[in-house]
This record gives sequence, structure tokens and C-alpha cells, in this order.
Amino acid sequence: MNITIKNEHAAVTCQTLGAELLSYQTASGREYLWQKDPAYWAKTSPVLFPYIGAVPQPVLIHGKAYDMPRHGFVKDADFQITEQGSDYVVLTTGTTDFTASVYPYDFTFTVTFRLDGPKLQATYGVANKGDKEMPYLIGGHPAFFCPMEEGEQFTEYLLRFDDEDVEDLHLQYPMFDHDAILYENLKHRSVRLIHQCTEKGIRFDFPDYLTVAFWTPIKKDAPFLCIEPWCGGTMDQVPNTDLLQKKYVQYLPAGGTKDYRFAFQPC
Repeated sequence: MNITIKNEHAAVTCQTLGAELLSYQTASGREYLWQKDPAYWAKTSPVLFPYIGAVPQPVLIHGKAYDMPRHGFVKDADFQITEQGSDYVVLTTGTTDFTASVYPYDFTFTVTFRLDGPKLQATYGVANKGDKEMPYLIGGHPAFFCPMEEGEQFTEYLLRFDDEDVEDLHLQYPMFDHDAILYENLKHRSVRLIHQCTEKGIRFDFPDYLTVAFWTPIKKDAPFLCIEPWCGGTMDQVPNTDLLQKKYVQYLPAGGTKDYRFAFQPC
């Protein structure tokens, strides 16, 4: 089921399947989110939990092997609407027989979308409902049109970071030939995807995430770029699927809760 929230600045649509964000349109009708095209990528903004990355072999958790799906299972979970207003919605899922078969923890996972003026705030909430410490990786994967205006080119766009010592990244398709590009240790967790001449685009903030990755499909010249806030590292950092050895693995104590926020808006 699709849900739309809106205010005088924007309208946002998500769905209960996977709590996936589907659309962000300004009041004038400008769409900023990639609209699923299987020729390039049939997703818009999957939620990554409790694992990030490919799974060439079963995922190990405390020495036991589990058949974890790529990027975890929340992206395919059925969510329920637990709270809703005109400009916000809260979606919730949790432990099922399937999740228990691939991840031995009792949890609740919430996704909140809230409009604050033109800014969309997304909050992923994790709750450990069990009696033992719970490890996990978590991240977002929203895709934005790039180029954003007719007549522009992907290669006319750049990523500009708030960290003064981090250089602009001018986009070129070959730089993604080895998969996502990961940035770590940023002091200011904010980046802009903008056109090099007009400097118009989007601003993306990720205060609760330790890294951010950028991705577009390999060798497809796709007209979009994903900005992915992660608490998780790339495969080459820890080249196995032992969850407890993964860089940036998160731990939540029994009964604990934690929120992870990101937000974006046109700029």
C-alpha cells in the first residue's frame, strides 16, 4: 500500500512493503527521487538492515551460519502503519518466523518519514526486544535523479562536502566500475549533490551514520545517483560475512533502542 504525506512545500510517497520511499515532489511538481526502471535499477530507496552488502556465503553470527539476504531482509518486510498525520507517517515491522530463521534476535524496526518545511526527515528506529546483545548493520539507499534538469549530463554534477579538507567529487561513470565509493571519518556529515554551474541540486544530512557511500549501476550510464548513509563498511574492508567482524557493526543491549536519521531537501 502506498502512503502520501505532504505540506505546502512538498509531497512524499512511501509504501508499506519494505517502508520504501518512492517519491519526493516539490509543490511545483518537480520529482527528485529515481522512479524505478528495471533497465537500470528496479528500486528507489531500500532500507538496509540487519546487514549491508553482498552475501557470497552464509552470514556468521557467533559462529553459526545464516542465509541472510543481500542487504538484509527489512527491505522486503511488510510494515504496518502505526501512526500517521498529514505530514508524517510511522511504519513498523518486527520479528517473524522468517527473520528468526536468518537472524536470531527479537527486534522491532520502525521507519518514520516527516516533512519539516521542504526537508524530508527519515528516521530508522531499532529496538532490541530480546534478552541478549544484538549486533547489526544499518543504512539507507535513496536514489536521486542525476541529472536533475533536462539537457544536463551526469558528468556535470559533483558532490560537495561540508568538510573543508574534502575535495569536491566530480562525477564520472568509470569511478563506479568497482561498485560503491565509501567516505569515512567525515567531521560534518552533510553532502550536496549539485550541478557544477548552477550549484542547484539536493542537500543530504546523515548525523547518526558513520559513513556514506555513493553508487550508480556499473557500466549502465544510469541517470541517477544513490546517496547511502551507512553504519557498515564495504566488502573489501572485511572480506568475509562474519557479522561480528564487520567494520562499523552496531550493538544494542537487551531492551535498548536507537534511532538513525538522515534528511534531504532541494538546494
